[in-house]
Amino acid sequence: ESEETNKSVQDLIRSFLLALFGIFFLLILLFNSITQPFLVILTIPFGLIGVIIAFALHGQDLGFISMVGTVGLTGVVVNDSLVLVNHLNNKMKDRSPDTPIMKLIVDGSGDRFRPIMITSCSTVAGLLPLAYGLGGSDPFIAPMALAIGYGLLFSTPLTLFLLPALYLILIDIQHKLS
Repeated sequence: ESEETNKSVQDLIRSFLLALFGIFFLLILLFNSITQPFLVILTIPFGLIGVIIAFALHGQDLGFISMVGTVGLTGVVVNDSLVLVNHLNNKMKDRSPDTPIMKLIVDGSGDRFRPIMITSCSTVAGLLPLAYGLGGSDPFIAPMALAIGYGLLFSTPLTLFLLPALYLILIDIQHKLS
């Protein structure tokens, strides 16, 4: 049983890495850039930090089901950052030459703040009762809900505030190199 569990975890890690490569190459096609997908991928650790903190605070072990939840969390975190970076790219295309880049990024981030917060909060509100067993408990699915819920709770504010700063840093680096 222990060997099967270890094999399952190794297969899950391989699947996770394969999914990361797939996401990265799809983002290259979407953004038509090699550097911007790194911005989106950089937000994944924000969610992983939230998962680790949640399981440490609750005194639970990271099991197979919680790892499956972490893989699912990765997709949601990437989606949030993808929406933000894509919107900022569209604002950059449509900007007039006299508009300061900082104002454009602040306005663009403000435009996406509410939709990202609403979707993340509604997902967290739907998952945390499952994680805590409110209305009935399922010990097999609760760790997955805990991983996704707390990962989102932690990663969403970091994504909304750090990603625009990273976007601005990337623009500065591109200007210095060109």
